[in-house]
Amino acid sequence: MKNFKRIIKWTLIPIVIELVGLLCLNQFYFNGNTNFSIKKVDTSSTQAEHKIKVKIPEDAEQIKVSNSGNYISYYDGMALQVVDTVKNDVKEVNLENELSYYTWNLDTDTIFIAEKTSTGGNSSNLKFESYDAKRDEIYPLKNLEKNQELSILLPDDSYEVKDVAFSGASNVAYVMSCGNNYIDSRIYRIDVMIRMNLVDFIKCKLGNIGAVNGTNGDELIYEDRTSNRIRTGRGGIIATGENAMHYLLNTDEDNNIYIGNGENNKIDKIFVTNLKAGGKKVYTLPQYVNKNSIYVARDGKIYVDNPSSGEVKELTTGRVTKYNGKLLSIYEYGVISRDGNKVVNSLF
Repeated sequence: MKNFKRIIKWTLIPIVIELVGLLCLNQFYFNGNTNFSIKKVDTSSTQAEHKIKVKIPEDAEQIKVSNSGNYISYYDGMALQVVDTVKNDVKEVNLENELSYYTWNLDTDTIFIAEKTSTGGNSSNLKFESYDAKRDEIYPLKNLEKNQELSILLPDDSYEVKDVAFSGASNVAYVMSCGNNYIDSRIYRIDVMIRMNLVDFIKCKLGNIGAVNGTNGDELIYEDRTSNRIRTGRGGIIATGENAMHYLLNTDEDNNIYIGNGENNKIDKIFVTNLKAGGKKVYTLPQYVNKNSIYVARDGKIYVDNPSSGEVKELTTGRVTKYNGKLLSIYEYGVISRDGNKVVNSLF
């Protein structure tokens, strides 16, 4: 009996100590009446909202910017270079094979890379990697279940990755690979577990691709240039293009789909639709604009570039941002342009 009481006693002691500790925490740390002087510091924005002025070689190609604006990247014909726009440090990404395609991820300072390797004869492989700019590390994308590197055997050596679309919230990427004629194209879906499968879609000449998260999960959106349709990967038709040519401009973080309406790669209307909510919003432009001069940001803002005047106008507010040189892209805090041998920004 004494032993039993002793066991009970020593069992209760730590419980009592823990309860007293929790009571103190509640009184001094979690009490809603306690007054604190707290100042929120948003380190990401203070780092990103800065002037960018990066020197690049004259033969630099495929110049791209991370959404945060913290990094600029370009291909110099030999290697992929990444520049920290805050420190102005340059890092070379060590690629073992020919670069087929690369793009910055939507929400992180990482790069999705497709490399092309020869298998002999007229065949090649595609392999996929990810480069973490903050850590300056590159690693192969591997199936997390089988621990196998992602690799695709291409039909012939003319095939390259032409476009990559990210779904955003579901962490899915759609990779479009095409040959010279764009007819026998293939689209691959890579999910959050780094599993890859071939997407079944209507055979056509492909244009731009995009991705959204609909009621049934992530969904591919693509241009059917053969029949002038904007389609979903599940076979639905979003735009028929009966009275004009339709061009897929982009998607945003709220799963809206932006479609240009016009002809000869120029548009005078922009349709916005959502697979979840339905409905349609229409923006009418004052004149025809080249489709490549329309930029749709992740937050849904639409920017129209006027190269002759060197300015970008936000469609809904009319706010104008001026820039020098040739516009390259839009990022979270402004626009990026190439001015001679420099890449510079102009803040909104």
